[in-house]
Amino acid sequence: MPTRSRSWSRRTLKKVSGWLVYQYRVARRSTIAIEGIRIRIGRHMSRRVERTLSKGDYKGEELRLIGALLSPTDTVLEIGAGLGLVSAYCAKRVGSSRVFACEADPDLEPCIRDTYRLNGVEPNLEMCAVGPRAGRITLYRDQHLVSTSVVRRRVGARPVEVPGKSLNYLVEKVRPTLLVVDAEGAEGELFDGARLPTVTTVVLELHERVIGPAATDRVRAKLSDLGFAVDRGFSSPEQLVLRRVAPAESRKPLSGV
Repeated sequence: MPTRSRSWSRRTLKKVSGWLVYQYRVARRSTIAIEGIRIRIGRHMSRRVERTLSKGDYKGEELRLIGALLSPTDTVLEIGAGLGLVSAYCAKRVGSSRVFACEADPDLEPCIRDTYRLNGVEPNLEMCAVGPRAGRITLYRDQHLVSTSVVRRRVGARPVEVPGKSLNYLVEKVRPTLLVVDAEGAEGELFDGARLPTVTTVVLELHERVIGPAATDRVRAKLSDLGFAVDRGFSSPEQLVLRRVAPAESRKPLSGV
């Protein structure tokens, strides 16, 4: 056998062996359930994230909230899929074909797809950032895996460029009725020039400590201009729930919860 062919064979065998070892290690990691959704924990995440997941604190309240809001006819668009819990939960409720999720951090794709496999669902996943315009976007990767942001939150955060799609393009393509946003600070500009004609409910996590009070107020004002008002019966300090209202009401400013 020629030397070049042997070298290629060894490299291929090494790659396949590495992939099999990785799959074996992943399969041995513990799984937990949050609101009925299974997720794998282990060394692929920081200790803080693992502890939060093990306690059931991560996304538990948000899943219960979405469960109360979700109807069987909803089409869901999630901006910021994280570990895939919310999109997996929604897919269990309304079917995978009616759930669309976007995640900017490419490091999270294996975790998200693993969450989907564990729960027997296949939501439509796009690995891209979402903003007011399409184009390349710089993210700052965080050691805690689910805290990667367009805002540099820590000195040691690593910058990485990722593809970005516009919110208007996705809304036109998906025609969602429920919009779920946990964008780790990207919500500051997300709704600039937005058109949300099919959306009736927005579940939004505002990261005021990341984007600041002025940007938070601007997001509220943008959503008010788009015809949404806070539903105080469902909103909490962590999760803002907004419903589409009559045009005259929509011009009223959105006050804090």
